[in-house]
Amino acid sequence: MLAITPALRAQVSTRVCLADGNTPLELADPCIPFVYRPIMVGTHLTIIISSDIGEDYWGGGLYISDPWRDNGELFGRDPDGGSPCDWKGSHLEAAGPEATVWDLQDSFMSGFELATDVENIMPGDWFIIDYNATNVGDCNVGFYDYAISGDPIYNLSFIHVSSRDFDDDGIVNFEDFAVFGSNWQRNDCTKPQNCSGADLDADGYVGISDLKLFAEYWLEKTR
Repeated sequence: MLAITPALRAQVSTRVCLADGNTPLELADPCIPFVYRPIMVGTHLTIIISSDIGEDYWGGGLYISDPWRDNGELFGRDPDGGSPCDWKGSHLEAAGPEATVWDLQDSFMSGFELATDVENIMPGDWFIIDYNATNVGDCNVGFYDYAISGDPIYNLSFIHVSSRDFDDDGIVNFEDFAVFGSNWQRNDCTKPQNCSGADLDADGYVGISDLKLFAEYWLEKTR
């Protein structure tokens, strides 16, 4: 009897890393996929789309819809300047030489349309898109796989908290602690400055609760 092995469809997936593109961003709960631990405003991430099996063609996208567009932004890499613009630095070798990354936006959402080459694709990392946390609050990035659905098949869910990188040098360190210390026990903090950002719980006073919140991100890099 002849055994017929069914063809395997590529498993296309996402992974979220810190700005270095290698260090995974931890999940908030290891049992809940795609919901990540809180990051500071100003933190840069990379979203990498990969496949474990090469196939003839794949199309999909990453998009942020209202009401989350005020809280996060997606960025492509190395635009070619054409019309439409192809962000050539965001499609990787495994996606094939004719892969494309186009930015699209309308009144409802903004992000990137992703397409592999028609034939010359391989297993591996296909696309890379950068993400920036711009405001305090939640942000969902929808991942689309058009072979499955015209709707997002899941959301990458981020929570943004106030930055502890007060001097915006890309890391929370002693320089930021000096800013925090210079505002210690002030009780006149008001928005939007909140005592140079040191009033992290926004209660008008810089105290122990703010110190605990500051320490949670000690030595964390934002980019």
